[in-house]
Amino acid sequence: MDRAALAHIALVLLFMPFTVFSQKTFFSVGPEVVFPGSGTDLKRNAGTGFGASVRLESRWGKHIAGMATVSYIDFPKKHHTSPGLQGTTTNVMLIPVQLGLKYYALERDPKPRGFFGSIEAGLMPARTDFEYASNPDFKFKEDGLSCAVGLGYLLWNIEGSFRLQYNLSASGYNVYYYDFMIAYTFLRR
Repeated sequence: MDRAALAHIALVLLFMPFTVFSQKTFFSVGPEVVFPGSGTDLKRNAGTGFGASVRLESRWGKHIAGMATVSYIDFPKKHHTSPGLQGTTTNVMLIPVQLGLKYYALERDPKPRGFFGSIEAGLMPARTDFEYASNPDFKFKEDGLSCAVGLGYLLWNIEGSFRLQYNLSASGYNVYYYDFMIAYTFLRR
């Protein structure tokens, strides 16, 4: 079985509990802008990143919802100019897959609205392509655990949110990146 088939099976298994156990399911999709945290390898090897997220959210109570999020974030090629790294370029790609909870401040039916806080945990596969002048094709892959805390606001079908994303496998416990997302939500009845 190839990687694409395994990825499809993993996504179905990830989202299945949300559709089976919930009466109110929301699907959202939207673009993201990502800024690396200071003092991280990501900051040294990448600039501003762009990507998109797909999220399935299931309302579990008056204020609580469960969620599963899959993101794809790509950082444009960065050309290094510091001594010893001249002529080196890097390209970083991340695919966070996380499960989490949302707490909505307001109780609304059938769809929650207003301010919310969120917490997520999961996996963050990362791939960094280095292009050195002497070794033009070196790739570095790292799979690690991740967690995120966030705040946001849901108004009608538009959700704006901000997350502090942590990579638990990186050295230290620092903010790995700051994530801003705008998403459009679809209600499944």
